[in-house]
Amino acid sequence: MTRLRIAVLATTLTLSVASSPARAQFFNESGMVPQQSGNIEGFSVTGKGVVSAKPNRLEIDLDVSASSELSADAIVKYRDAKKRLQDAFTALKLKDVTVEERGMLVDQKGAEYSPYFFDYQPNRRNKVEVQITRKLVVSCSEIRKLDEEALLQLVAKLLDVAQDAGGKVGGQNQNSYYYYRYGYEMNNGLIRFILDDYEKLEEEAYAKAVEDAQSRAKRLAKLSGVKLGPVTAVREASSPRDRQTTQADEIPRKRLEASKFQEIPVKVDLVVRFNATPLPEKAGQP
Repeated sequence: MTRLRIAVLATTLTLSVASSPARAQFFNESGMVPQQSGNIEGFSVTGKGVVSAKPNRLEIDLDVSASSELSADAIVKYRDAKKRLQDAFTALKLKDVTVEERGMLVDQKGAEYSPYFFDYQPNRRNKVEVQITRKLVVSCSEIRKLDEEALLQLVAKLLDVAQDAGGKVGGQNQNSYYYYRYGYEMNNGLIRFILDDYEKLEEEAYAKAVEDAQSRAKRLAKLSGVKLGPVTAVREASSPRDRQTTQADEIPRKRLEASKFQEIPVKVDLVVRFNATPLPEKAGQP
């Protein structure tokens, strides 16, 4: 082919592309332009939905413990200490406050665990002193309707009663190596705020994420000069379940936790894939 014929062919292609209306090209998963057919591959968009709400409940971790060289004496002291704590909260006569028992630990008093085993210092006493420890969780519901001043008064009352009755607020770290070794999160705060009804909020966040995806898809279809088709696939990018925290000695629960009394956002990200079809050619258009 001569240079003259190549130049004429290139000029013809340039003029034909310039005179044609601009259209978006959609590529399939292999990166190739699909053959002409009734449908084209479409496109994916990310829809985001956020709904926020204040916590509806608070929790306070307590430890009640007793020790003695005689196991029988340790048991008696432990029972008395636990009853004293439970009676103190019962005397408050607050219908929204409950005390829940968690795991019990029987161990040597003064024993500590370390991620470095060579640092472990055993108790060198001639006789082992037995210590019994029980974790208690003080729970107070219906806090969402309280203002800041009322909440502070309530928290102060619960903390004072717990400490006056001999409870150790915040729990102890006898199992710190267990948490360290197996990757559990340790909550070192005095108060834990809980959002129990997050599933209802999550449904609202899902609905908002779908609406957002549809709005984005319509905008892209309009700008690309195609007709938006039906949804062909939906995938979760993130949801509140991905960020749940669970204490090592608890059964996993469907809830969200926060260390601060403030709005807790429930976020959902969805990747939605839409089909798309070319717009029909207008009459008389070449």
